[in-house]
Amino acid sequence: MDINPLFQSAQRLFSGVHDSVVKKHIPSFDTTMPMSDVAHEFNSLYPLPEEVLKRYIIRRPLGKGAFGIVCLAEDRKIGRLVAIKQLVNYSRRDPEIYERFMQEARIGAQLDHPNLVNVLSLEEDENSACIIMEYLGGGSLASYINKEKKVDVHTAVRIITGVLTGLDAAHHVMVIHRDIKPQNILFGPHGEPKISDFGVAHLPVVSGGIPEDHIAYQKKVFGTPLYMAPEQISSKHYDHRVDLYAIGAVLYEMLTGKKIFSPRGDISIETMRNLIMTIEPDQIDVGAAIPSGLAAITMKLLAKKPDERFPDARSVIIALEKLDLPVIGKMQGIHSETRVGVSGPLISSPAAMLEDVIRLFLVDGSISPAERRELVRRSERLGVSSLHARGIENKIRMELGYPSIEAVEEYTELMRQFMNASPELKISPANHELLEKRRAELGISHDETVSLGKELSDKIKYQKISENKNSV
Repeated sequence: MDINPLFQSAQRLFSGVHDSVVKKHIPSFDTTMPMSDVAHEFNSLYPLPEEVLKRYIIRRPLGKGAFGIVCLAEDRKIGRLVAIKQLVNYSRRDPEIYERFMQEARIGAQLDHPNLVNVLSLEEDENSACIIMEYLGGGSLASYINKEKKVDVHTAVRIITGVLTGLDAAHHVMVIHRDIKPQNILFGPHGEPKISDFGVAHLPVVSGGIPEDHIAYQKKVFGTPLYMAPEQISSKHYDHRVDLYAIGAVLYEMLTGKKIFSPRGDISIETMRNLIMTIEPDQIDVGAAIPSGLAAITMKLLAKKPDERFPDARSVIIALEKLDLPVIGKMQGIHSETRVGVSGPLISSPAAMLEDVIRLFLVDGSISPAERRELVRRSERLGVSSLHARGIENKIRMELGYPSIEAVEEYTELMRQFMNASPELKISPANHELLEKRRAELGISHDETVSLGKELSDKIKYQKISENKNSV
């Protein structure tokens, strides 16, 4: 029996729909490219780090991202093709843009998921900075929609489910993408969709993100207006559900062949904001081609108020699994060539399982030393990195109103210093007063301080005993 209902639901979704799509609806995912001569090497407009030039042959430009240009490159040693995103105007770099570029690299490296573009490394010297990523030659969802106009429901559901599984993994570590759109959904060699470009993503400071001044950021717009939720484009407080709204806009576009809004000519951001805030998208025509249930899911994702949308990506996946999609053509008993996100739920399910364990441990507001050891063991068995597990715990702590892991660690270190100041490991009245003041500022409960104090005292005593034995 599957212990994760998400995996069970998604597995039925992927296995229940077989090779029933007409051949002309299947996207082309040709990623095979011949190795080129060094003579055809492309000269970048900007100086590249020396290590990049040693390892890679730059072949041609692929496009432009939020902060830089992206080029196709070939590994000189093993012939693998990669995409290199280079930060432009590095010598005159804006501190904020530089930090966002570095954060994009950190996020991409942490999120190892088949429905997210994988970051391989970061190279930097005094002249330039580059993110080395996997190369995906299957094109983008934007180009596929432009070619097909409308996407059949089977392929649309598969694509959006794959994107949702990747988004679920990102949300588990508190990453909000903030720029989900067809251009940022690329296809891998087996047709799996992969979310790209985390250049404007939001990551809380407690999870290693860069600080964002809410008041200063109210005047800025992060993302692409046409796919932005009302609360995002109006610079109000928002959470991960802005990504779900964008998912709804992408799904709407695949099903109808048109964007949720089609303003004529160039319009101002204020006009677009008013449009998104006040106007409802046209209803989707349901019938033989588009089931009413799929239309309802799409429109729910596009709800103006966040509370009226789905609560999270997993809930959308489960709702999609329950759909009774129309059968097209003869069932062949094999998977369609447009396989999408087949392994996504397998990867995201360990994180969901670990989240359940952490919630259980945090019922009383803290995690005991024994529970912490068990949590480490569970993380290792599930294949969840310590950084990923830390992000999940911080997410839950924030939801429950508990202090972050960083706050607990800061308090513990201060307590350690005060204990080590005394041979008897007793904290002086003056230091105790300072410790109590800091405890209140960090929001740590009295019960947790008692547990932390006992654990720390035992550790220090054991360490001293070990040191004495070694000295003898």
